[in-house]
Amino acid sequence: MELSFDHLVHIVNRPEETIEDLATIGLKANLGGRHEFWGTYNALSYFGLSYIEFLGIFDYTIASSIKENDLIIQANQWLPEKEGFARIALRTNDIDEVTKRLDQLRIKTIGPIKGKRKREDGKLLQWEMLFISDHVENLPTPFIIQWHEADEVRLKDIEQINNPLKLQELVFAVENGELIAEKWSQWFQLKKKAPYKDKKLKANCISLELEGCNLVFASPYGQGEISRILEHNGEGPCLLKIANNNIVLEREMFGGYYQFV
Repeated sequence: MELSFDHLVHIVNRPEETIEDLATIGLKANLGGRHEFWGTYNALSYFGLSYIEFLGIFDYTIASSIKENDLIIQANQWLPEKEGFARIALRTNDIDEVTKRLDQLRIKTIGPIKGKRKREDGKLLQWEMLFISDHVENLPTPFIIQWHEADEVRLKDIEQINNPLKLQELVFAVENGELIAEKWSQWFQLKKKAPYKDKKLKANCISLELEGCNLVFASPYGQGEISRILEHNGEGPCLLKIANNNIVLEREMFGGYYQFV
């Protein structure tokens, strides 16, 4: 079972506004389209096959009626009062095999659920999603996604809107990083690296290697940025680091932190 980092979901009120804001820090983004049956729409910023999805709601009546899609439920719970990083999706080419493995581990799942959206240019995109009901602590669990198009086709399709940079790591503010890293390592067959201290964040950190973007779990050892985030927002992704040799920059945008390193 091979999984890759597919995308980070950043819940926002107006996805179209993120396009201009990202442009101020040199990043490309474009409108993705509508999920008509979910009442949501998005803007997307690509880094190869990994990307950031800025997800908003255009019809709260539809969104509030959704019962099986945890992501739409989360967006409906947050908006319009709260914006920020929500959860991640892991990409697979065999969602049935992933479902089977998680079932063998006695991990509860929902799906696969079919999804689709029509782009601004009229092209219809389709995929399947598998949600995981089990959680470690209070951290939202990744969902699994399989696209109907092959990776090489999707790469060719985003050629003109792709950012020539790579996502380096996504930091999660958590209470018990060791426990979460151990569970996610087992569930998703990811290699766990040695723990370390991040003095700037005042956190004990442990990371999992994942193609497309590594995952870092940061637990506070003192009063600092991670402890502040936990106090105000609870557990979840909080800082996305993007590899860039030309500039060093950190920017808070729509409740999430972006950092060029």
